[in-house]
Amino acid sequence: MKPLSKEKKLSLIGQVLLLLATIVWGSSFTILKDTISAVPAFYVLAIRFLSSGLIIFLIFFKKIIKINRKTLFHGIILGLTVAGAYITQTIGLIYTTPSINAFLTAAYVIITPFLIWLFMKKRPSAFNFIAAVLCMVGIGFIAFAGGVGTSSNALLGEGLTLVSAIFYAFQILFLCKFQEDRSATVPIIAIELLTTGIVFVVLTLIFDLPSKGITAFSLNTEQILKILYLTLACTLFAQAAQIIGQKYTPPTTASVILCLESVFGAVFSVILGSEQLSALLIVGFVIVFIAILLSELNPDFNKILKRKDKENNRKKDL
Repeated sequence: MKPLSKEKKLSLIGQVLLLLATIVWGSSFTILKDTISAVPAFYVLAIRFLSSGLIIFLIFFKKIIKINRKTLFHGIILGLTVAGAYITQTIGLIYTTPSINAFLTAAYVIITPFLIWLFMKKRPSAFNFIAAVLCMVGIGFIAFAGGVGTSSNALLGEGLTLVSAIFYAFQILFLCKFQEDRSATVPIIAIELLTTGIVFVVLTLIFDLPSKGITAFSLNTEQILKILYLTLACTLFAQAAQIIGQKYTPPTTASVILCLESVFGAVFSVILGSEQLSALLIVGFVIVFIAILLSELNPDFNKILKRKDKENNRKKDL
């Protein structure tokens, strides 16, 4: 058996890292829902993001303190966008299931090309439009199935989750505009996480503390372990794995692997006993996943047909 080249080994490592990040993110939906059922949601998110930001800040302290105002501003904008995404996603998760939350959040993949069209004047392809229509059909199935679920506010949860998808799409748009200087990536991530953490500290003091009292903030061992997992695995590790993994993985391959986050979200939800999937939900999930793949892969069938015509012409010449 021929040994793998260094380039192929790095590509394989990159793909494994991306897959691990995707699995970890998929697991976060169920774990977060379980945690915020007993602990104030903003408090959990404040610990998660502030701790992650501080760890990165301490590790890369010398590099981060040298940032300019432009990088600082970019990090703050991204942090506020992420905060908006997590506020709507987490409140949505209270009223809907982890699997629905995961799949509807993944709709940011379909929304992003249209935001880029609006703000950067790059028109989406025909496949982006087809993906958008398919996604709406899939969301219709999910909304109908979720609307007849146990929660009377299921549709509210799904609506808030879709709003979070819009915030995530804006985050990608801003990253496209802000990451011209690759050396600023780590400082931007640190400022982003710290900003998000500070927003949730403020929200905790304004909303959680007066309404639930100081006793709601005491944590037992299980809750501490879940918050540690969300902080260290779902934020720090997954973020680093994605950054490193995408360096060595072709964009198309990376996008397909990252699309699996919503699938793993549903799988973990079922395995951990959070929900049972109905036929309508499964149909909706499949349609949304196909839409996400279509939007990400964006196949150009005209090029494929031209390539086939060339091959046929060559065969005729032979």
